Parts: sequence; C-alpha cells; structure tokens
Amino acid sequence: MSLKIRAVAFDAVGTLIEPVPSVADAYRQAALSVGLDLPTAVIRERFVKVFTADDTTEEHSTNELNEVQRWRKIVEACLPELDQARSNQVFDELWEHFAKPSNWRLFPDVADTFHWLAQKGIKVCIASNFDARLRQVWSGLFGEEKPLDYLVISSEVGFRKPGEGFYQAVLNHLEEPAESVLFIGDDWINDVEFPAKFGFKANLLDRRSRSNKNNSFVSLQELNDSNWFVD
Repeated sequence: MSLKIRAVAFDAVGTLIEPVPSVADAYRQAALSVGLDLPTAVIRERFVKVFTADDTTEEHSTNELNEVQRWRKIVEACLPELDQARSNQVFDELWEHFAKPSNWRLFPDVADTFHWLAQKGIKVCIASNFDARLRQVWSGLFGEEKPLDYLVISSEVGFRKPGEGFYQAVLNHLEEPAESVLFIGDDWINDVEFPAKFGFKANLLDRRSRSNKNNSFVSLQELNDSNWFVD
C-alpha cells in the first residue's frame, strides 16, 4: 500500500486535549486558596501575554527542570500580588492540578480519529511542548494499551517547538521522512509554519473558527474527507 501520508504528528493541548476547568479558572481557584481574589479575565489576559513569550535559547533547548522553572515564572507573572511563600504554595498546587487526568478532557473527535488512522495503517505520535506530566494525563484520558508510545515531549527530547531539534525528534520517533508526515496543531507558528519549513505537510486545527488561514480545519473528522491518505 502506497500512501501520500504515512504518519501524523498531533500537538496535544488545544488539539487533542483541553483543561477542565480552564487555565484561568484553575489559577483563580488556587489564588483564592491563599487569600487572593482576582477576576478570571485579568488572569486570562496575563496568562496569554506571558505564555506566548519564549525565553529559551535560539535552539529552543530545554529539559524537565527548565520546564518547572518556566511554569514557576508563569505563575508569578499571572499572580504578581502574591509574596514568595504564597506564590510557591500556589505553584505547587497548580503543578499537581495539571498533572491529574481528571482536570483534562479529550476532544470528542480524538478517539475515533486515532482508531480510523490505525485502521489505515497510519503511524501516529503526539508532539507536545508539555512536560513529562503529559504521560500521566494521556494515559489516564485515553486508556489504550501502550498509549505512552505515542508521546514525543519537549522536556524529554531536549528541544521545544519551534526548535529544529524537536521536529527531528518527531521524525526519529516516526521513522519517516518529513514529506510523509502530516503535522496538525492549533498553533500557527509551532504546528504549521515551522513544520512546513522543515519539510512536513502541516495544517492548522482551528476548533473555534478564529483563523482565516487556507490550510485550516475545525474538526479532526475532516481528515476522513481529505485526500492525504489515498492509496
């Protein structure tokens, strides 16, 4: 069987899974636990601003310790009203919160899409800038035998998206050339622009229909109607 695409690399958060409650709501509840009451909208605005900032090196190298430190800085930037002791307490609470599968959910089209791709013999991996907590989250949500074999995680491979080293790790994992791999995610830079630069086919998953990009779609079910997987 000769396929146009032999493997698919999916981003995780916003593509396959989403936090429940939302990030801003979780931060608000954690802040309330130490006596700080802030509007969710304020926290959300701060989070968006600091989360999109990238303070890694030009190669975007990282490791698990760097990711812990990065998230500690994010919490401090979102909740600057806290003193160090309370900030540390909130960070610890949030770190554990987002490690629990119960605080995440799969989008409803994910399981069927993975099953459909498996039936067609398409290789799959999850290519994420999450840290090692994703293993616990994914295992708890998906519940498939050997689900952790899917995961390519930035803190484990040593590079964050959009570093070239990350995309090379994806190709090494899938054992396919870039032109045979479709990269799908909700971030235009990390999941479309840079994968395409390195030879992948790439499409934006725009679940909330906020983009006017030509190569975007709103549901993974649209993969069934594509011609990427024609024999």
